[in-house]
Amino acid sequence: MKKELLVFSLLMSFLTGCKNEPREKIVTVSANATVQNTTPEAIKEKAYAKLSIDGMTCAIGCAATIQKNLNQTAGVASATVDFESHTAWVIYDAKEMGLKEIREVVEATGEAYSVTSAEQMEDLNP
Repeated sequence: MKKELLVFSLLMSFLTGCKNEPREKIVTVSANATVQNTTPEAIKEKAYAKLSIDGMTCAIGCAATIQKNLNQTAGVASATVDFESHTAWVIYDAKEMGLKEIREVVEATGEAYSVTSAEQMEDLNP
């Protein structure tokens, strides 16, 4: 009986671990943008960004959702969000978007998320 209770409580804590409530996601990047990933070959002016993100409480629900939304945004070639460091690294087309638009995508993903710093990098190597 104790094993079943332990398994049940672990399962429930896993399922309810992310405290960010789902909400309707409306992401507006620019008037002529479509929501799709930009292939690295299609980038006109490659740029790199590093963002610090507050408000993430889990890797599966929070970091993965932010990463997915960034990767589905027109102008973004690649995005990786690391829950442990609360950092996102983004490769994007500077002709299509800028740091402001990347920040807007992250913050539109959920009301709990905020970008505390965003900087343009020479490349993604720290």
